[in-house]
Amino acid sequence: MASLTETAVVTRKAIKYGAIGFVVISLVWSIGVAAIEYYKRLNPPPPPPPTMDFGPLPAIKFPKETGRPKLTLELPTGQMPAFPDRMRVLAAPTKRSGFSDADKAIETAAILGFIFKPNVVSEVKYVWTNQDKLSSRLEMDIISGHFKLTRNWQSNPAILASANFVSNQSVVAEVSNFLRKANLLPDDLLGEEKVTYLKAQGSELVPTVSLSEADFVQVDLFRKDLEEVNAKTKEVVASYSFYRPEPNKGLVRAIVSGSKDPGERIVYLDYQYTRVDYLRTGTYPIKTGDQAWKEFSEGGGFVADGLKRKGNLSVRRVMLGYYDNSEGQKYSMPIYVFLGDQGFTGYVSAVADEQIAK
Repeated sequence: MASLTETAVVTRKAIKYGAIGFVVISLVWSIGVAAIEYYKRLNPPPPPPPTMDFGPLPAIKFPKETGRPKLTLELPTGQMPAFPDRMRVLAAPTKRSGFSDADKAIETAAILGFIFKPNVVSEVKYVWTNQDKLSSRLEMDIISGHFKLTRNWQSNPAILASANFVSNQSVVAEVSNFLRKANLLPDDLLGEEKVTYLKAQGSELVPTVSLSEADFVQVDLFRKDLEEVNAKTKEVVASYSFYRPEPNKGLVRAIVSGSKDPGERIVYLDYQYTRVDYLRTGTYPIKTGDQAWKEFSEGGGFVADGLKRKGNLSVRRVMLGYYDNSEGQKYSMPIYVFLGDQGFTGYVSAVADEQIAK
């Protein structure tokens, strides 16, 4: 029979070696878990395949080019940047004709200051005219909601003498408030704002260098960038801009005068906003940057304002974005954007050719 002393010794040894064993097992477990996590980081599981929710997509219909200079690819690193292998495609549902279109158009026109009966040019085109000092005119597509408001500022030379703009911000705020009152300023139109100073030269408006010299201020409003957010961390991992057929012309372009008369302030307003459904999306495989450049350099895609670019030009930046076309687009689709000397801008559809309907 073991004595109490022997029992105590055995107990102490059991506790000692048990503790050592526990530490060893814990250490091995921790090393194993860390090794597994490290392996997963080095060898992440492949992402699920693109969803391609909309099936084959229609090809992007770029406008007719006005010319194309000779191009050379000269990137800062000498190599094409790394791009993802897929991008989201967004639904941009085309509005269908309905019985309320005319009523809605007349309501919008009234808010814009055109309260008299329109001239119905066609089933979709309405025209309003005001017999005011500036012969104001409003042309609207009552289905799409696109419109153009013009005022003949040339008929009132006093407008030029009264120009006294305070700041870019105040002019942008004036345009935004004008649109907001007519319920024409959706959240995604609160993107980039581009301000251009204009000076009267005869009956034309030409750019000038400063606000103090401006007779008019032009404001372009662009769609807000599309942000890709990590579902777990909620961090923004990428941001993509929307690009127009005319890169410097927004979905909305307004020209503001310095007149003290509120009815003579906005002398031009071109509204081409088209709704995008950010909740209806699908992921699609896209071309590599090298594939896109090869297609573009061989005459594919679209060059904006090609006749304005002279000589041999270098393309210095390549990025992904979205094409923002106001004319009958069913989807907002990703594009490769090529930027270069002399303000050069060019586009190529990014979606893989295999996913484009033939």
